Amino acid sequence: MLPDFSGRRGYAPCFSTGDLLAAGILKRLTEECGVRIGFLKSISEEIVRLCNASSWAALENAFLHIDLPSGQCRIVKSGAVPTGSSAAILCELDPILIQLRDTLLRTQPGDNQFPLRFPLASVKPRARSGRRRA
Repeated sequence: MLPDFSGRRGYAPCFSTGDLLAAGILKRLTEECGVRIGFLKSISEEIVRLCNASSWAALENAFLHIDLPSGQCRIVKSGAVPTGSSAAILCELDPILIQLRDTLLRTQPGDNQFPLRFPLASVKPRARSGRRRA
């Protein structure tokens, strides 16, 4: 089982932008890189934590570096890729960020918007009483 998103608050499932980025990374690792889902179980919580700990602006031009022998991962900037690991995966974050940003910012055309269902009305402030509350 991958990251547990069930602990989110709200009437319907609520996901942070970091959760969406982490899900995008996990999807890319399985579908495009051929990483087995069973391997990701051990590092998926760390990926979610890393994605929620950084703003998207800080993650631009960055990579997720997964050290396979140790099973550890970290965010690294381009040009600062760590060495010393016998096997590692580098997942570029920019394509995932661009795709998510485009999906989240896409707006519906104006004709799909519902008109106001009630007329606007002015609201009068209530008259204040002479007493003040503490």
